[in-house]
Amino acid sequence: MSVFKRHQKRASLSSHAMEQQFIDAYNTYADLIFRHCALRIGNRETGKDVMQEAFLKTWEYLVKGKQVDNLKAFLYKTANNLLVDYARRKKRRTEDSLEAMQEEAGFDLPDEEPGPGHRYAQREVLETVQKIEEPYRTAVIMRYVDGLPPREIAELLHVSSNVASVHVHRGLEQLTSLLRKHDG
Repeated sequence: MSVFKRHQKRASLSSHAMEQQFIDAYNTYADLIFRHCALRIGNRETGKDVMQEAFLKTWEYLVKGKQVDNLKAFLYKTANNLLVDYARRKKRRTEDSLEAMQEEAGFDLPDEEPGPGHRYAQREVLETVQKIEEPYRTAVIMRYVDGLPPREIAELLHVSSNVASVHVHRGLEQLTSLLRKHDG
């Protein structure tokens, strides 16, 4: 077998392995990235579009032969960059029914850890989350919707663990304050 054919065969195998790794990542992280995007934007369909675009851009990056050490972190970073672009393009947010997101199977908030809205209806909390200032909104969504620990939030947002924890804490303070105003 010539050197060229051996190299071609190796490249084909690595391409297949890369494709399988990407498919596995999609199966594992698509719902997480979708929920993250939909809640950040407040619109289910646009959230789905951003999630799909994040996976497409990640695939294009990998096909170019570039390496990614942590695919989950890379997907979140790509999605967050797309969300920033979206926010810049669209100054005024369109309201979309959060009820539709809740009605779909698999879109419930995680129950493993009591979140900030245990006294309030999920719909009320989801609507109020949209009013939290950035970067606190992102940190709260990553913590209580995506279920990420502060250490992983810090990695994804490129901040220290302490800063990530502070963002979550301040976001919860804003959320609690907004919910109390809504009650009173």
